[in-house]
Amino acid sequence: MMTIPYIGRVKSNFDDPADPNVMRETESEIEIFEVYAEGLFKTELSQYIEVFFQFDRAEPVQLKTFTYTGDYKGIFATRSPRRPSRIANTLVKLLERNGRFLKVKGLDALNGSPVIDIKPVHIPLTDEELEDSEFMVRKMNPRKLIYANIWAGNTQRLLLDAGQIHGHFCTGLAMGVMMAVKAMQWIRGRSDGLEDLLAIVETNNCAADGVQYVTGCTLGNNALIFKDYGKTALTLTRRDGKGIRISARADAKDYIHAAAPLFSASYQKVVGEHSRGDEEISQFKKSGVEKAFALLELDFDKIFKTETVDVRIPPYAPSHESIICEACGEAVMGSRIIEQDGKKLCIPCAGVAGKMLSGDGIGEEDRG
Repeated sequence: MMTIPYIGRVKSNFDDPADPNVMRETESEIEIFEVYAEGLFKTELSQYIEVFFQFDRAEPVQLKTFTYTGDYKGIFATRSPRRPSRIANTLVKLLERNGRFLKVKGLDALNGSPVIDIKPVHIPLTDEELEDSEFMVRKMNPRKLIYANIWAGNTQRLLLDAGQIHGHFCTGLAMGVMMAVKAMQWIRGRSDGLEDLLAIVETNNCAADGVQYVTGCTLGNNALIFKDYGKTALTLTRRDGKGIRISARADAKDYIHAAAPLFSASYQKVVGEHSRGDEEISQFKKSGVEKAFALLELDFDKIFKTETVDVRIPPYAPSHESIICEACGEAVMGSRIIEQDGKKLCIPCAGVAGKMLSGDGIGEEDRG
C-alpha cells in the first residue's frame, strides 16, 4: 500500500458539491504547505498547470453512472468523483503566483480539498491541433460544449453560436437563448434527439432559433412542437409532462427599448418597411448586435415570467414506410400518400393543397 502525502489545500467558494462547469468559471486558490513551497520555483512560467487533488467528500463508489452530458458510462470512462481511488486531476489556468499561493481558474475542487500534486501542461498551440481537439470532443458528444455553456450560464457564447444558424443577431434570438438556458437549468435536461426532452414554442419568430440551438430540440428530430399562438413563449418538458413555461411579459418591449432605443427605428425600416439598402442593412445588423448582447445583461424577471406547468405529451413520432408516387416517381412518407383514381399519389400530384409553415404561421399552401 502506497502512502501519498498532501502538498497543500484548495481555497474556493464551494463548500458543497456543485456543477463542475459552474465551479470552473470561478477563480480559486491553491495553498501549498510551507514544507513544499520551494517546489513552486518558476511555476509561474507555466500558463496552464494540472492539479491533482482528492475527492475527500465524494459519495460511495459507483461503477456505472450518468455524466453531466447525459451519457451512461463506467466510472473509468467519466470524471465522476465516485471512484475507488478518490483521486482527481483538473487542467487549470494559472493566473498568478504569490509566494506559496497559486490563483487559478478552471478548478472544480471543493473548499479544503487536499492537493496531491501539480504539474505543468503543454497546451496545443497550432490551429490544426486545436481544431483536431474540438473535432474529437464533438464526435463523442456533439452537444457537450453547448451543455458546458448552459450549466455555466454563458449566454454570450451561446448567443454567439446561435447566430450561426439564425444569420444575424437580434433581440428575438437573444430572448430565445435566455429562455432556453433558464429552462434547461431548471429541468436539468439533455436532448439527444430522441424526443425524451420536448420544447414547445408558440410562434415562429427569431426566438425559435435560439430555443432550437440551446435545447437541441428541433423540427428535424421531432422534439420541437410548434403551436401557432403568436406568443414569444417556450415550454420545456420531459416525457413525464412536468415542465416549465417561460413567456415574454407584456411590458418587456418598453423595458428593452429603454436599454437600447436605437435598434427599434432600424428594425422598423428593414423588417417593417422592407427597406433593404446597404446603409439600412448595415445599421440594422450593427444595432442588432449591440442590443442582442446588451439584452443578456438585463434583469431576466423583468423580461419574462416563469411558471411550472403540466403538459399533455404527444406520443413518439411514428415511423412510416416510403411509398413511390405513381405520377412523379418520388418517394413519399406513407402517411402523406393520397389514393386517387386507383393510384397512389403525393400531395402535389393529387392537386391537393398541403399544409405549409411560413412567416404567417401554419396554413394551406397557395396552389394558384
